[in-house]
Amino acid sequence: MHLFVNFLHLLTCLALTGMASMAQAVTATGAPVFIGVDEAFSIKTNSAAKAIEHGVMAALQEINANGGVLGGRPLKLITTDNQGVAARARDNFTQMASQPDVIAVLAGKFSPLIVETIPEAQRLRVPIVSVWGSADQITDAAPTPSYVFRLSLKDSWGVEAMMLRAKSSFKASRLCTLLPNTAWGRSSDVVMSSRASALGMKLVATRWYNWGEQTFVDSLQTCRQAGAEAMILVANEKEAAILFTQMADLPPAERLPIVAHWGLTGGVIHELAGPALDKLDLQVIQTFTFVGNQRPAAKRLASWLMKNAGLASVQQIPSPVGSAHAYDMTHLLALAVNKAGSTRGEEIRRALESLPSFDGAVRRYTPAFTASRHEALTAAEVLFVRIERSGALVPIK
Repeated sequence: MHLFVNFLHLLTCLALTGMASMAQAVTATGAPVFIGVDEAFSIKTNSAAKAIEHGVMAALQEINANGGVLGGRPLKLITTDNQGVAARARDNFTQMASQPDVIAVLAGKFSPLIVETIPEAQRLRVPIVSVWGSADQITDAAPTPSYVFRLSLKDSWGVEAMMLRAKSSFKASRLCTLLPNTAWGRSSDVVMSSRASALGMKLVATRWYNWGEQTFVDSLQTCRQAGAEAMILVANEKEAAILFTQMADLPPAERLPIVAHWGLTGGVIHELAGPALDKLDLQVIQTFTFVGNQRPAAKRLASWLMKNAGLASVQQIPSPVGSAHAYDMTHLLALAVNKAGSTRGEEIRRALESLPSFDGAVRRYTPAFTASRHEALTAAEVLFVRIERSGALVPIK
């Protein structure tokens, strides 16, 4: 069963990254305190899961080497595999959150799974934190007091930034959109539909697809016939690769420039799309990059990731936003449990809403959250990257 807490998975990951198991308890030797990660580890094309896990592990090593939490208790990671299925995600959260000394569960890139899990977080009074999922519903739908937090992009400002990028980079005011028939796609559609007129743009075609779609030929034809000047794409790596291949097969004059949401960078899009990437004018939204990043925490995290994964440069670090978000959130949770003096979910929630300032890999949080704001990032963190054939995400000015 994948629903029980999988300590063997953690130990295997530690071995694979070359990190000795004792590193998590250099000076912290009391009863452990746990942070959970629920992600689609078994989806082979999904690189976000490991990125998030490694970000947590890097932070844990630092925290535990400095005495852990609550006067000497080590923080430890537990993981579950939701396989990309909402019912599994909900069950995984329930099982982890019901165990003693689990202070929070980090959720990954599938927004619909997080939305489905919110009622359990509220019922059990244990925080769930999105460190990738961007759908507005994740934080907007939770009742008060909310046990839902996010250290990630939010569609209400992220998708608007994508629209503005299409206008500034591609001189496009007529957009077509390609959206998944999920909470994530609907969140993106609400933003675009409500903001297009104010931004001086027009949505000339909106096409919906289901996960697992195998062809987008009709959608591409519809976009061209509607006179679209650019495409806004909301997709993960599998569907994006199919679209990119079919777009690249068109004559150059018929290919639309694309501004893409970041789900596809949570997977091995460079392996799936291959040569098609060389033929497209593609920009992808992000909130973080290791490239040229001089923040001390970002440099520490990059060094850890490169050392433990055997990478030669920061450009080789996969799904960087996942690692950076998870790293910062783990440090914030350590601050929260110390402030709370407890592992109880209600106390952790209150502490998260009143943390001191913290210098993370992504930004300086002043503070990360408040009682009325459970979003740690803002539009100020937005940047755009191109995807190289190697998988490197290179920032675009």
